[in-house]
Amino acid sequence: MKDKNKKSQSVLFRTTLSLAVGTILVFLVLTLVFYRQTTISLISDGKEKIERQAESLALAYDSLAADPSVSDTAIQSFINSFARTEQCSVWFVRSDGRIEYSTSVPSFIRGDILKADNYVFLSSDRVLELFLHKGEAMTSDITNGIFANSRSVSVSVSVATSKEDLNIVLFNTINVEREVFWRLSNGLLLPILVSFSMALLFFSLMARSLIRPLRALSDAATSVTKGDLSVRVDVPELRKESTLKYMLTDEITNMVNTVNSMIERLERQEADRKVFISSIAHDLRTPLTSIKGFLSAISDGTIPPESYPKYMDIIQTQVGRIQELITSMTEASSLSQVDESKMEEFDINEMIHDTVQNAENLISGKNISVNVELGKNSESKMMVFGESQLLYRVFYNLLTNAVKFTPDDGIIGISTSYDPQEDKVYVSVEDSGSGIPQDKLDRVFESFYKVDPSRTESGFGLGLYICREIITAHGEKIWAENSEDLGGAKFIYTLKTHRNKESK
Repeated sequence: MKDKNKKSQSVLFRTTLSLAVGTILVFLVLTLVFYRQTTISLISDGKEKIERQAESLALAYDSLAADPSVSDTAIQSFINSFARTEQCSVWFVRSDGRIEYSTSVPSFIRGDILKADNYVFLSSDRVLELFLHKGEAMTSDITNGIFANSRSVSVSVSVATSKEDLNIVLFNTINVEREVFWRLSNGLLLPILVSFSMALLFFSLMARSLIRPLRALSDAATSVTKGDLSVRVDVPELRKESTLKYMLTDEITNMVNTVNSMIERLERQEADRKVFISSIAHDLRTPLTSIKGFLSAISDGTIPPESYPKYMDIIQTQVGRIQELITSMTEASSLSQVDESKMEEFDINEMIHDTVQNAENLISGKNISVNVELGKNSESKMMVFGESQLLYRVFYNLLTNAVKFTPDDGIIGISTSYDPQEDKVYVSVEDSGSGIPQDKLDRVFESFYKVDPSRTESGFGLGLYICREIITAHGEKIWAENSEDLGGAKFIYTLKTHRNKESK
């Protein structure tokens, strides 16, 4: 028992771990996608921001420069104040790259600064980059794949001023990595942790609710293989009061119910088998005891020679009963298939008339009335397709079964009808007997089954089983219900009207 619990816990742990790893991978992918999209958004926002800053500064500079009352020192103070407030570097650069003024020198631009003739110049490549598309921000780095090439991205833009050959250049740096992780930790960390915890809890409950039925099914199958047919698959989650039953899929619920039904049927069949063996032993023991007694009496002279014919007839009758039992058992095991070469079209109405006439002695012996209502599907006939000898056996078994359970002066109803939509013929036999209990309607076709086991004179319990085997071999259906008109049992089966195309 401990090993089973350990194994179950191990499976549950592995399943939960797998689901947890899967969830982590999903969140990791979402995080990477968030990083990528946020990086692109930050760079785009940075470019738009520095473009607005450059345009605003150019307008302000042009306005101040056009005012004679504003000194160069005041303009320089304004530029420095603007750079500190907007956290950027502001340069004034000539078209040839000569730097007239700068508030600060970013580290990424230092390699592009050159000195010549007591002046400071920007490299020609940097000048070309800045002045080729004035007013459009440029980045010193691009993103490839998911991550940026560097932790920070530099942004620069140049705009022209009202003064000839003088441009304002703004430089700024975006710390992509710091900004993205700040947004991630402040905006997504808590939702991710809550979602992960809820997902892990939900997955754990689901895994547990899925594994327990499978373990119960395995334990039940093991018990059945050991011969214990009293076991049933018990899954607490399937109980009405359990809130976890909604986590189980319909397939698992159906599988549990199917396995329980299968075990229950096996248990019933085992019980029926024991009853049948007891019944067969009784049915064999009685005639064999009689035969043995009479033969012993003949051998030792107890029965005089003049009485031999009488007792030989009795012995012959008992032997016939034994042969009938053996024949029924043999037929029950050999009727699951039909011989295609013997399949033919014939009139089921004509066969019914002949069968009723053959059973006239049985019917008249109990003064039973037979009501026959026969339909037609071809001229004045009801043509069906099948092995006529086997189908004769089906109807004969149903008719004699109806006679057997119909009281004296009772009624038997026989009918045939044709359904053009299904292209099938329906045959029914019903009686005015006591009927079949509702809980036993689906069991009357089982082998060796008797509705009333105490009635040993009613046969061996194989007649209806043989009927079902023959009808099933023809690819059709047979079922039992209680007659609304006569009050007894009613048996209905279907037949084909012609050979199926696929069987040609």
